[in-house]
Amino acid sequence: MIALAHPWLLVLLLFIPVIWWVHLNPRRRAALRFAGVDRVKLRAGGWSQRAHHLLPLLRSLAVALVVLALARPQKADEETRVSTEGIAIQIVLDRSGSMSNEDFADDRGRMLTRLDAVKDVVRQFVVGDGRELRGREDDLVGLIVFARFADTECPLTHDHQHLVRALDKVQIPPREEDGTAIGDALLLAVERTRNIARRFGPDDAFKIKSRVIILLTDGDQNFGKFRPVQAAEVAAAVGVKVYTIGAAPEFQQQQFGGGIFQPRTVRVPVNVDEEELQKVADLTGGKYFRARDAGSLRDIYQEIDKLERSTIDRASFFRYEELAYRWLRIGSIHLPPPLLVALCLLALELILANTRLRRIP
Repeated sequence: MIALAHPWLLVLLLFIPVIWWVHLNPRRRAALRFAGVDRVKLRAGGWSQRAHHLLPLLRSLAVALVVLALARPQKADEETRVSTEGIAIQIVLDRSGSMSNEDFADDRGRMLTRLDAVKDVVRQFVVGDGRELRGREDDLVGLIVFARFADTECPLTHDHQHLVRALDKVQIPPREEDGTAIGDALLLAVERTRNIARRFGPDDAFKIKSRVIILLTDGDQNFGKFRPVQAAEVAAAVGVKVYTIGAAPEFQQQQFGGGIFQPRTVRVPVNVDEEELQKVADLTGGKYFRARDAGSLRDIYQEIDKLERSTIDRASFFRYEELAYRWLRIGSIHLPPPLLVALCLLALELILANTRLRRIP
C-alpha cells in the first residue's frame, strides 16, 4: 500500500499554472525592435522554434515531483504479531477393565462402553465439534492413561491430530495389568506439566497462562504408591488446577449364579470414590463433576471448555518505506526516486535554456 504522509502539501501544485502563465503571457517577455523581420521569418519553423514549450514543461514536471517528494510518499507493509497466552491441559483417562462396561447411552440411544463414550467426547473437546465445543487450537494438550500403571500416550503438544491418533489407540489392558492407580497417574500428570513453561523463551509468541489437569475415572483407587489426595497436594504446591470427573452410572447390571444355580442379573451400585475426587478438586482450585451417561459427560467438558480459555492478542503495525529518495519496484519495473527525476529535469532545463533553446533576450 502506497500513501502520502503529508497529502495537504499537494496544494503547492497550484504554482505550476503560474509557470505557464509567465511563459505564455507576452507582456512578461522582453522584446527587441527591428526594422524588419523578413529574415527572422525565413529561419522560423526549426526544431528549437517548435520546442519552445519544452522548458516550462520540464520545470512544471520538476516542481510537481518536488511537491510529491515533500508530501512524502510511503510504502506501508502491514505486519501482524499474534501473541497467545495458552493453557497446558493434561488429560488423564482411566482405562481399567470396568471402562469396558457397555452402559453409557449416547444422544441416539445407542449403548457405548464407558471408554468409547469418553474417547468421543475428549476428541470433540480437543479438536471441536463445530457447535458448542470450539476445540483447543491454541492450547497445549497431552494425554496420560492409567490402569494398574500410568503411561504417557502423548506429551503436551500443539499437534492435536497426533494426540487424537494416540487417543484412538487407547484400549483396555490385559487382566494382569488391570487396576486403578489414580494417585500415580495424577502425580505423573503434575510432573509433565510442572516444567512445561521452560520450552518457551521470553520472546516466544506463545506463553503459558495456566496449567490444568482433567482427571477421569469410573472407580476408586486399588493400586499405586500414592493416594490421589497426596498427588493433589503436590499439584496445589506447583500451581496446577485439577478437574475431576467420576464417569459411571449410578447402577450397573451384574450376573450372579451359574453352575448348579440359575444365573440372574442384579442391579448393583457403582462405587466411585466421589469424596476423594472432590478433595482433589478442592485442594487445587478445580471442580468435581459426575457423569452418568454420554450426554452429561459432554456437558461437563463443555463447562470445562468455558472455564478454561486462552487469551489471544493480535497486534498490527506498519513498516513504512520512504519513496521520495528510494527506487520503487513495481513488478519487474524499477522506477527512480521522485527527487532524482526532479533534479534531472531541472538540470536538463538549465542545459537546454543555455544552449539549444536559448532565447535572446
